[in-house]
Amino acid sequence: MLVLSGQLSPLQQHLLQELDLCDLPAPEDAPEAYLVRDLDADEIRDALPTLVWAGLVERRDGVPDILALTPLGAATLRAAECDELAARLSAVAAFADTVSTGAEPRAAGLALRHLAEGTWTLEQARSYVRTGETGIARS
Repeated sequence: MLVLSGQLSPLQQHLLQELDLCDLPAPEDAPEAYLVRDLDADEIRDALPTLVWAGLVERRDGVPDILALTPLGAATLRAAECDELAARLSAVAAFADTVSTGAEPRAAGLALRHLAEGTWTLEQARSYVRTGETGIARS
């Protein structure tokens, strides 16, 4: 479900990204098409009414029904991706303060790479530079 600020849930964003690549059969017609994309067909089926109502996805009737990204859906996806990148850039800029305090270069470089990729948060990057640990439990 879309939140009031218009942000997409991770499931919604993942589905829109997949639909940006190609149209997909309806989840009830071909659940395997979602499984190979690491999406749960039941969750997609539950999320679809909201996405269709919001005008982000359209159902094209046929045998099987086809789901397609609308122009509004594509614009919403791009806005969400832009917001993610802006947040990452902001975290990288904030991390510069940590590095300027005399962090060990190798640790700072690794932390910066993970932060820029979005695999670590700002707190994890700072923790790694200070302690050598990110605070992420390893399996």
